[in-house]
Amino acid sequence: MKKVLVLLLSFAMVAVMAGCGAPEEEQPEEQIDYDIAMVTDAGMIMDGGYSEVAWTAISKFGSEKGVSHKYYKASEASETAYKEVIDNAVDKGAKVIVADGYSFEDVVYNAQKEYKDVKFILIDAEPVDQESGKAKTGDNTAVVIFASEQAGYLAGYSAVKDGKTQLGFMGSTKNPTIMDYGYGFLQGAEAASQEDGVSVNVKYHYCTDDDDRNSILDMTSEWYQSGTEAVFACGRQVEQPVIEAAELNDKKIIAAETDKSQMSDTVMTSAVKDISGVLEELLKQYKSDEFPGGSAEYYNAENNGIWLDMENSRFSSFSKSQYDSIFDKIKDGSIVVKKYNSGDISSLGLSNVSVSEI
Repeated sequence: MKKVLVLLLSFAMVAVMAGCGAPEEEQPEEQIDYDIAMVTDAGMIMDGGYSEVAWTAISKFGSEKGVSHKYYKASEASETAYKEVIDNAVDKGAKVIVADGYSFEDVVYNAQKEYKDVKFILIDAEPVDQESGKAKTGDNTAVVIFASEQAGYLAGYSAVKDGKTQLGFMGSTKNPTIMDYGYGFLQGAEAASQEDGVSVNVKYHYCTDDDDRNSILDMTSEWYQSGTEAVFACGRQVEQPVIEAAELNDKKIIAAETDKSQMSDTVMTSAVKDISGVLEELLKQYKSDEFPGGSAEYYNAENNGIWLDMENSRFSSFSKSQYDSIFDKIKDGSIVVKKYNSGDISSLGLSNVSVSEI
């Protein structure tokens, strides 16, 4: 039965790729200029995650407001390819460019200076010069930062409160956003373990260039077979293989960034960011000549920028009232969640949670 579930999941993904994984089919008809451009890395667009939500928000706004829009996907994961898609978008008339995440921090750092008449929106990253490490947000750039650490905290807290004491964290890469997810996850698990008087073990891994789909699947399967009950998977590189491992071993996964409940019955919950709502608001400000360039806007529990999906969750015992209680404590500042830059994992002061970094 487990093999059947995995095969069905694989067929479903093939169907998605066939139907919209030539995602260019979703593009507007060809024309001369496109006012709004979304530039992405070399991964899939319609992947159920960040990219799909961002593009759907752009398409909805463009269609409703009569604003032309198009996305440009990099041919490969490289700075050169990222620069090429931005150049291409500008050549096609882009007046505002939405950059698809952390991969574009260095490219946007330079592009905002080169194309001063173009507006840039960079989500979950700041424009940073790769050589010097200097961060600079130009007057034509709006930076959006979500509190990944708070979303991770909710994921870890809920998992332990649901009775799971053998956990895993799988990050697609070691960047600030992924690290914040992981640090928050550990702190949430620690808080819940102290309340319940239990010990928690967490297997913890950031992927490198040596990790491919098969190695992630194999590693996560080994975790599950050795007793891990749920894995927090952060990043689209890791989500699908972790889901397949969970299917094979009848275990659970916690997803990140968007509601992934439709991807598999193994998805226990998702740590969600309001990417769609925030992007729509920024595009409205752009259209009204009120673009908030030169600033970084932070979205967290206080302004409902992050949350844990409860509507489609598959918890055994963690309740909505428990969720509301912990969310309110983060929202009012009673609980402050440390970010990745607080130090290494030992700086989190974990006592009930043991971490095995792999």
